[in-house]
Amino acid sequence: MTAWLPALVVCLVSAPAFAGEIRGTVTVGGKSIGQGIAIEAHCGEQVHSTSTDKYGSYRVFLPENGTCQLQVLYQNQTPSREVISFDDSTRYDLALEKDGEQYVVRRK
Repeated sequence: MTAWLPALVVCLVSAPAFAGEIRGTVTVGGKSIGQGIAIEAHCGEQVHSTSTDKYGSYRVFLPENGTCQLQVLYQNQTPSREVISFDDSTRYDLALEKDGEQYVVRRK
């Protein structure tokens, strides 16, 4: 029974290596959005969260492939855009822009 335990541990520890990654930067007004801005990837029923670092960079690991909605939680708004998750890393550099009173997310 204990012979399979090491194999199980290896599989569980290495599972994130098989996940896709969405990464990039977020700017607003042409400058870094700064640290601590929440980013959420909504993939079906799953929500994967992260936040920006001091450079406005983010990375979120998505175990599923396919289309997701990436939301930026900024100034009580949640502008979003569609992203596609693959087995490999995909870069999405984003710019928040005002459209009237609402922010929208554009890919840079």
